Amino acid sequence: MKFVVGGRELELTQSQVIEALKGHTPEVVREYFVELPCGWFPPKQVFAVVTKWDRSSFTSHEAVRILSRLGFNCRRVDQLRNDVESEEQNPESSIDGNSYQRLLEISSAIKVLEAAVAGIADRLSSLESAQ
Repeated sequence: MKFVVGGRELELTQSQVIEALKGHTPEVVREYFVELPCGWFPPKQVFAVVTKWDRSSFTSHEAVRILSRLGFNCRRVDQLRNDVESEEQNPESSIDGNSYQRLLEISSAIKVLEAAVAGIADRLSSLESAQ
């Protein structure tokens, strides 16, 4: 697909984004995230890696707009919290409430661990590059 960001033209596909992010570690997600097969990434990180543009040359909203149009699920962190709370109030009937609650707790713990690992990897990378 063709896009215009900040007056610059860009041609990009979903497969190019996925390929470009292989081997990258997600940075800490603060407000927005993009769901990729290799993890949850901040949209500015994804867009900067793919385009090789400086992050100050585009906004998070522009990155979200482009990535959403490419078919990626882009969401705010607070939407995820609302979704989990909604699921807690309406557990699926195929499993009992206690099992469903435990599943939600495990899912939430995994997301927290993913963010923590990404933060540790960033700090380690910074320390290694400083040496």
